[in-house]
Amino acid sequence: MHQWLWILIALASVAGCGGLRLDSAPSRDVPLSGTWLVDSAVSDDVGSAMRPDAKFSDRRRQMSTAAEIRRIRRGSGLAYVAHDFQVLDAKRMRIELGSDSMGIQHFPGIYRDVSWGTRDRGIWTVQAGWDDDVLVVASKTRGISVLERYQVQGPDRLVVSLDIEADGNGRSINRSFRR
Repeated sequence: MHQWLWILIALASVAGCGGLRLDSAPSRDVPLSGTWLVDSAVSDDVGSAMRPDAKFSDRRRQMSTAAEIRRIRRGSGLAYVAHDFQVLDAKRMRIELGSDSMGIQHFPGIYRDVSWGTRDRGIWTVQAGWDDDVLVVASKTRGISVLERYQVQGPDRLVVSLDIEADGNGRSINRSFRR
């Protein structure tokens, strides 16, 4: 009986991966707009978290030589993430929150506009919206996925959590910002 229960749970999870159920508005007013400065003392060390693992993951050990060559030709998924997700390197961010989107100016970095719903942006398919009072942005492309969560904690703290799947490995990074 336990085996069937686990199979049903696994099937439910796979069915749920087709997309998150996000709302177009938060459950309460979220003071996300404003200028945020990184709090390095309580943020994760992005440099070490984004470094490729020295050891092969179990998945890579089981790859055929041809599959490994194809993976190498595609390039490092971590390099794509480090380049496209400026929040990882930002020392400061200015966020403008609208009713249907969010704009973020990263310093250093570029301006990023995120609309609620699902959109294709360059190589990424991006789904954004609200899970209660947490802004969620899920991005996927060619075997790489990044799940960002923007959560305001108190009047002056913003925590941006990133769950990254790339190169056969998972990483979780938390960046903390203060007004």
